[in-house]
Amino acid sequence: MTLVRAARPGAIETQVQERLVTDYARHDGLPLIRLHASLLGGAIGDSLGAEIEFLSLAEIRRRFPDGISELPPHMGLHGAITDDTQMTLFTVEGILRARVRGALKGICHPPSVIHHALLRWYRTQGGNPKVQTDDVGLINDPRLRIRRAPGNTCLSSLAASANLGDLARNNSKGCGTIMRVAPIGLMFPRDQVRAMAIETSALTHGHRTGQLAAAAWAEMLADVAGGADLEKTAAQTAETYARLTGGEETAQAIQAALRAPRDGAGETVESLGGGWIAEQALSIALYACLAGNSFEEALLIAATHGGDSDSTAATAGNMLGLLDPAAVLRHRWAEIVEGADIISQVVRDYRQLSSDISAAEELFEVYPGG
Repeated sequence: MTLVRAARPGAIETQVQERLVTDYARHDGLPLIRLHASLLGGAIGDSLGAEIEFLSLAEIRRRFPDGISELPPHMGLHGAITDDTQMTLFTVEGILRARVRGALKGICHPPSVIHHALLRWYRTQGGNPKVQTDDVGLINDPRLRIRRAPGNTCLSSLAASANLGDLARNNSKGCGTIMRVAPIGLMFPRDQVRAMAIETSALTHGHRTGQLAAAAWAEMLADVAGGADLEKTAAQTAETYARLTGGEETAQAIQAALRAPRDGAGETVESLGGGWIAEQALSIALYACLAGNSFEEALLIAATHGGDSDSTAATAGNMLGLLDPAAVLRHRWAEIVEGADIISQVVRDYRQLSSDISAAEELFEVYPGG
């Protein structure tokens, strides 16, 4: 059976966002509103950086002499998302399938189910995986089948997978781990976050730093979602990861962001790297969240540099949604970003599963636990 649950293509109106905020408040929904805002903030950041990803800082400034005030059209579309948001949404779908499977069968290995989801994403990009997949869910949404510069490491590692749960056989620490890790930090119990982030990152990236940088960011997301101060949890995370085997580069990247002057200048951002690799993406995203005085300002800091602008802004957007959920949900860009309705739907399904375990039977057709 082929099922797709995207509510509708196109923009979500401001009134809908306002109703969601009210609805969450009625249902003890602070964790849900933060999840929603984090996913939406990531999508907005992805869209903001998509068109400028391969431009130098000087080229960005020449093209936008007065700064970027609206989402630049990418491939002819205002609000276009890229592989960053696509893979994040498929990760969410994998987690939901894992919860359904666990509820109905009593046993589940979530990383394998998430791997299955990523292989479905790989099919949307024209790939032909060795592992058999199904045609249920997000794979049917035409907006998620558009190819917008997907990462070669993710594509090649998924192409090589012969079995669910196979770990990547490469030495990459690219940012393809961290730009999709937010659902891991926000949808798993806190004591499982690090292990799940490492294991799911290892599906596509074999370098320890790529895995640990994603895990560190996931843990910071989880802590901030629980009420922790970002700067304090970043400093504590740096101390923790400095003691882990292979964690030195991650710790150094966090410390660099904490030490950098809070001027928000593109040159300061570039001193932290280009964001092409995971620890640099972490550093830039963290710095932007600390240096910006608002959601929009921080997102612009994260995107305005001559590197992987969409990934760094998407990663920052995930955290910014936790720091100020209302600013994200009520932002004018939330009305036009592609896939906002998909985010609303998966968060509603997550709420249903979280509040009523018997909902697993109802949702099985949409999230078959395989």
